Amino acid sequence: MSGYDVNTGELVAAAGSVRAAADPLRDTHSKHIADLGLGQADFGRVHGQHFSGYQAGMDKLSRCVTSMADAMDSYAEKLEKSGSGYDWSDQSASETVAQSRG
Repeated sequence: MSGYDVNTGELVAAAGSVRAAADPLRDTHSKHIADLGLGQADFGRVHGQHFSGYQAGMDKLSRCVTSMADAMDSYAEKLEKSGSGYDWSDQSASETVAQSRG
């Protein structure tokens, strides 16, 4: 056989690994970044007015982490679809060859 071999099981396994890495990013880390348990008073009398900017930045960073996790899920989904596409293509080719023997 010429060409390349694709191990569809490895594609699906890789997708599972990517998805497993995305879950804690979204479910734990993103929430901890957004809610650090700090308030304006924690910045002190002199710097307290800067807390709102700090919190806005942390909220933005939290959304970035969530967005990255969503992109990882999307990539995992594409890996899974690629694997099933190769399976379908191989099965279809096999059926075509079997029919041609007729």
